[in-house]
Amino acid sequence: MVVMRDELERFVTSLSIPADRKAIVLDELADHVACAREAAVRDGLDPDAAGRAALGDLAALRRSLEALEPAFTITRRNAFVRGIVASLLVAFVIDRIGFVMLGVVGAIAAFAIAAAFAPPRVLELLRADLRAPPIRGRFHRGVPIGPAIVYGYTVMSGPFLVWIGLIVYRALHGFYLADVPNSAFALMAAVLGVLAVEMIRARRKAVA
Repeated sequence: MVVMRDELERFVTSLSIPADRKAIVLDELADHVACAREAAVRDGLDPDAAGRAALGDLAALRRSLEALEPAFTITRRNAFVRGIVASLLVAFVIDRIGFVMLGVVGAIAAFAIAAAFAPPRVLELLRADLRAPPIRGRFHRGVPIGPAIVYGYTVMSGPFLVWIGLIVYRALHGFYLADVPNSAFALMAAVLGVLAVEMIRARRKAVA
């Protein structure tokens, strides 16, 4: 296992990923290899071969890690700022063209804006949060709130806060009609839908 650990350290050191993520990646890979070796010993198989097989194609693993790991440098503050900017744009666009073609254009525009300002690899970040060990709160246990969840809830609720402000402002200036287009709820439905699907997938994988 010492030789395998040395190889893993050299491999992780050579990766083009943030320095603060290398120690985490090394520990995760070492734990994955250790589990494979223990299973092989129990089954009477070669533990070294099992450990190497668990890593798979190192070239493919390198491409995957170098594509994914930089996304983990996104902080909750960064995600919140992205969500605020996206919320302002979504609110403005739907306020201007929300009723065009029964709200279809506004909904498409909202999706495009939310996707454009989303943190890199936002789905992978969300899945990592949902698969992390639950955190004990005051009343119950729940998933940790990472950048992906921060962005999702910000971009979902931010436009409504802007619209409430606009309604109040317009009411103070004598404009009392406040129609809400259907497209105003499209982004909310999409965010909640993605969150629900990913939570179900995470629970199924945890059970399996």
